[in-house]
Amino acid sequence: MTLINVVRIAKIVALLAFFLPWVAVSCQNVDVATASGIELMQGRMTENPHFEQQVKQQMNSAFGGLGDLNTDGASTEARSSQEVPELGVNFFAIAAAIVILIGLGLTFTAKGKTAGRNALITSLLGLALVFGTVWWFKDSAMRDMEAKEGGASSASSPFGGPGSMDAMGQQMLDNMLQERMGYWVALIALAVAAGAGGLAMAGTPSKPEQTPPAS
Repeated sequence: MTLINVVRIAKIVALLAFFLPWVAVSCQNVDVATASGIELMQGRMTENPHFEQQVKQQMNSAFGGLGDLNTDGASTEARSSQEVPELGVNFFAIAAAIVILIGLGLTFTAKGKTAGRNALITSLLGLALVFGTVWWFKDSAMRDMEAKEGGASSASSPFGGPGSMDAMGQQMLDNMLQERMGYWVALIALAVAAGAGGLAMAGTPSKPEQTPPAS
């Protein structure tokens, strides 16, 4: 298998990763909602319909069945405290898919070092855009959550301004926004494509066969 074929396979895997979950909003180690790469392009998330049931099961297993009295209230509180954030269109995700597609197409239009260079550049750019996709999601989700909270975190500070409580609330929100398998698959696939493209670009072209001089 040639290095360019490795690049092609890796880029196809990266494209398929857009159909897998990339991010999730999690509460009490249970996903409230998830979003695939395709959904991030559209700025939407899919709610987990079994969230409350999973929270109840988790509570019951933690308290050995004694949590039945409190699971309804706990699951309702968890749901209300962590609503699905409203996201805008994720232009990083759109750009990432376009760059990966262009990079895949360029592997069929060039050969040798040129193909390797194109693969390396588009793969590195794709890596940056995939990273930016999740960064954009976290930033948008956090802004939406803070807006819905209405500044409750800052008001809870005993000093009446930004303090340790704000930092704790920010960290809590950040912990709720998590990456999922599709994101890591895309990153790894593009890293493989970049490595194979770099090796192809650094490789020396094969020397033409020399015909023996005519006697």
